[in-house]
Amino acid sequence: MADAGQPAYHYRFSYVAEAACAGSNGAAHASDIPYFLDTAATRYGSATTAFDREMATTINAFVVNFVKNGNPDGSGLATWPRFRPGEVMDFAADGVARSGGDPWTRRLDLVRP
Repeated sequence: MADAGQPAYHYRFSYVAEAACAGSNGAAHASDIPYFLDTAATRYGSATTAFDREMATTINAFVVNFVKNGNPDGSGLATWPRFRPGEVMDFAADGVARSGGDPWTRRLDLVRP
């Protein structure tokens, strides 16, 4: 999409719910869905923490902005830049949304043909 001149946004979801941290090796596949839909409290029930709810509210605000405006940015949110190779919006393990270099770029580039 970016090569065609269309706005595209890339992210990495590194956050792990506090209820799922024990024994975790990082965010599991599709674990971002309850956060993007702001349903983390439903997914994790009484184990949902205030930190989990805050992360879900933040991520969902990006989604709502994108749906409404075609751009995920909004007041009080980190800037989510359009896609550029090697950069990503990371919903980080520490609960902060930040854009910058993709920490996996070097590793993933090793397997490129």
